[in-house]
This record gives sequence, C-alpha cells and structure tokens, in this order.
Amino acid sequence: MSPLWIKHCAWFSKQRIRIASRHWSGSVLARQRASLDPSPDLLVNRFQELLNQVPRGRLGYDQVDLILGSPWVRYVCLPWQAGLNYERDWESYARLLLTQHYGVSSESWRIRIATGGYGQPRIAAAFDEGLYQTLLELCRTSKMKLGKIEPLFTTAVNQHQRQLKAAEYALLILEQGHALIGFYRHQTWQGIISLPIQLDHDSPENHTLSLAALVREAAVLSEQFLPEHIYLTSSEFTLPSVKSADFDFEWLGAVQPLFITGDASQ
Repeated sequence: MSPLWIKHCAWFSKQRIRIASRHWSGSVLARQRASLDPSPDLLVNRFQELLNQVPRGRLGYDQVDLILGSPWVRYVCLPWQAGLNYERDWESYARLLLTQHYGVSSESWRIRIATGGYGQPRIAAAFDEGLYQTLLELCRTSKMKLGKIEPLFTTAVNQHQRQLKAAEYALLILEQGHALIGFYRHQTWQGIISLPIQLDHDSPENHTLSLAALVREAAVLSEQFLPEHIYLTSSEFTLPSVKSADFDFEWLGAVQPLFITGDASQ
C-alpha cells in the first residue's frame, strides 16, 4: 500500500532534471531523471513528464521542493551599503548589480537576498518570475503543493554547514558543465561566481590540475582572496582523494543525499 503522502524533490541543472520521491519516514521510494537543454519551455515539459511518472500518495496531494542549479539561478554578492535601510532598498540594489553583471534586465527576476550582519556583504539569488509562475501552475494542475524553492548554493551550505569549520575557505560545488564557487572569510560570504567546467569522469588524475586552476580563475574574476582550504561537494562526481601542493581540498560528499553520483551518470 502506498503512503498517505509522498514528498518529492526536483533538481534543475543545465543538462537534466532529477527528481527523488521519498516516504514521510525519509526512505527513497523512486528516482527519475530526464535530459534537457537550457530552454525554459523544455524544462517545463520535462518536469511535467516526470511529475506524471512519480509515485503518488493515497491522499493525492503530495509536495515537491525545487533545487535550482545553473543556469536557472543567478547570483551576485552585494557589498555592504550603509544607506540601505529596508529590504526593498537592498532588492533594488541587487537588481542594479545583477543587470550590470549579466548584461540583461533583471526586472522580470524573482530575487531573494540572504540575511547578513551590519557591515557585511550579502548574497543575492535571482530566478525568472515567469518561469516560477509557470511551475507554480503546473504543480497546482498536477495536484501537488509547491514547497520551498532553493538555489543550489543554499542547499549545499545548509547540507554541510557543520563541516565548514575553516576560518576562511572556498566552497566548490560541481555540476555537470558548471562549477559554483563561494568565498568565505571574516565570518561571512565575500563573493560567489559560476563558471563553466569540463571534468572527465574517467580521468581522476586530471581533477587536481583542473580544480586548482578553476579556483584560481574564480578568485581572479571575482576579485577575491585565494584560500588554502577548498571544500568540495557534488552529486555528479565523486572526488574524495583530490590532493594539491597549493590547496587543501576536503571532500564533503553529495550536495544533497537524495541525489547520488551513480544516478546522475545514467
């Protein structure tokens, strides 16, 4: 007999959608995936196909959470501004910096800004508002509740918060074709950047050189410090033994335990 209700979690990345369905007790009931290209229309169609395939609870009204990877979410680090007293002021500031950084209008983007202490920078994440509304309607017609929508960076930080113990470090999140790098110092995030990357699943000996070069490039492009400690997390690759003379790489495991490396490669 199927459970009364099932909680689903979908991860949108550049090349695929992955969705895991779990019992209320936490056990995984099923995993589904579909390939795609970075087109909003195709994303919606593939997501609808997957929702039609997942197991459903007997009550007929399950919940689905979304994790947004690249390129569906965009980030910018907001330097501290003493004159911004309200959240709407910070949002306007974020729109300005997003427009400058990505070279397109940010008026149609849904923006969320992380909390921060006085004098500290803040990370902003943006997601297309029209796509959000389409997904919301799709969930409604599929008789599912749309739960939380979370940027991949937030997912990774929340999952591994207890392991991020170094005073200053970079957090390197690897997706298929993309790397997301956040820089942490003085008890807050100082910068964030997304870069394209190609890692060969079958050539682990090349990972150290590729990742070391990636960290250096990210630090230069985002005008950040070059940390010695690099935390690695991925549900696309398994990299527990990356060694470098210049960096101390520490493997954290999967970004989200619902999504495993072997599942991604199929």
